[in-house]
Amino acid sequence: MPTYNGERFLMEQLDSILGQRGDFDLHITVRDDGSTDGTRDILRRYEKEQGITVILGERVGVNASMMALVNQADGNADLYAFSDQDDVWYDFRLQEAVQALRTYPVSRHKTTDKPLLWICREELTDENLQTIGHMPHPKYLGHFHNAVIQNKAPGHTQVLNRALWALFKDYPPDKIFVYDWVVYLLASAFGELLYCPRLCGKYRQHGANAIGYSPGGWSHFRRRLKRLFSGSLGGIAGQQAYFLTRYRESLRPDHRHMLEGFVNGGRSLPARLRFALTTPIKRDTRLESLQFRILYALGVFT
Repeated sequence: MPTYNGERFLMEQLDSILGQRGDFDLHITVRDDGSTDGTRDILRRYEKEQGITVILGERVGVNASMMALVNQADGNADLYAFSDQDDVWYDFRLQEAVQALRTYPVSRHKTTDKPLLWICREELTDENLQTIGHMPHPKYLGHFHNAVIQNKAPGHTQVLNRALWALFKDYPPDKIFVYDWVVYLLASAFGELLYCPRLCGKYRQHGANAIGYSPGGWSHFRRRLKRLFSGSLGGIAGQQAYFLTRYRESLRPDHRHMLEGFVNGGRSLPARLRFALTTPIKRDTRLESLQFRILYALGVFT
């Protein structure tokens, strides 16, 4: 768990993780990213009373802070889970993941070296944990042609097996737009997704979320407009370009060809138009796919 100025909700989340029930040993490691409120005092108390590991770091941002945690994690663990600082987990959440990830490779593949990513749904709540909606069931989950342009596996729902963690652990933070998206790309390209449709926690929306989520309607539209005009779509393209460079020889030919088109097509208007008209990349709906093609042709991903 990376933290930053999270004193308002941090204790509720830590308590919900410490209260997990199931057949597993659990260790919590938290890196604080230079908080200036009471977050560090809370962490010191939980370190003393509950035995969690606390790393007090300088302000480096969420991606670099998470990668510091990933690289310092115990390499002998079977599974790794990411946590936000302001949610609340139901007490059966990790047992759901443990059961699925322990039994899936044994029953289906007879091996444990396949990268596996487990994700779940969560309730959407306001800052007082009053329900305002549910995360939708993901469409095209694990389809690489969708994963290039849409992250269906939010980090606060992710549990990785050791094989996937090993792929991710030395990823350079300066090449990451959103850390959980890279994990999702890796799982989609080289592993498999395990989806739990059960609601396994409360995803708190309070106006200061690092990413946040909107259930739809006007708030969702405003969030997408803000992302468009903030220049973040260029950040997506940069992340995917590095992914292509890093894994070009390991990708399936059709995945490599599609990703090359996405990365290289932005160099000229004719190339962008050609890619926009022929790409297999798709979003959840036909309208969203059309929007992507138009935005790509206009060069907003460059």
